[in-house]
Amino acid sequence: MDNLATIVGKNLANLRKTKGLTQSELASLIHYSDKSISKWELGYALPSVDILMDFCSFYGVTLDYLVSEKTEEEAKEALTPKEQKGDPNRPIIMGMTVMVAIIIAMCIFFSSYFIPMGGKKPDLDWSVFMWTVPCTLFVLTLETHFFYHSGLWTTILASSSMWTLILSFAFFFQFVKQPPESIWYILFVGIPLQIIFILAKNIKKRS
Repeated sequence: MDNLATIVGKNLANLRKTKGLTQSELASLIHYSDKSISKWELGYALPSVDILMDFCSFYGVTLDYLVSEKTEEEAKEALTPKEQKGDPNRPIIMGMTVMVAIIIAMCIFFSSYFIPMGGKKPDLDWSVFMWTVPCTLFVLTLETHFFYHSGLWTTILASSSMWTLILSFAFFFQFVKQPPESIWYILFVGIPLQIIFILAKNIKKRS
């Protein structure tokens, strides 16, 4: 019987190939170096338990699966149901997140009208819906990261959350605040933040 490192290496290689990923693509998704992945797949070293659990989470398999001898066909069978169907609850939860955010925004929006201050009903504040957008995108970013482990989509959603938050500040000071104040220069803050997001996406974990 092959040693454990070789068995785990073969299973990792089969799972990666079945998923249609190169070692470099996998490295960018799970944030380990492609050299480490190559070393593990060739059986030159055995990943630690926490690293194996990262692979289990990414591929949707158990730890027992990784340490038991498996064929390429078994790897395909392990991934196919997940790839074809996915978890139906994940998009439902994300859709519910958007709906809850809208409900909260509507409650805040109408509360100022139905609960007047000083006996006078104020004008409805539409800006609450503007602030809802970056907050909702932020929560969706977290859900995408934990549900799908997609570095690309996590970065896209995080960037969208950041830019809409900055735009919300600019719009608020320009069109809502009295007296109005132009702070469009705040958009320049988003440039270094965007660079940080891109660099963070490419950080590699140490093996």
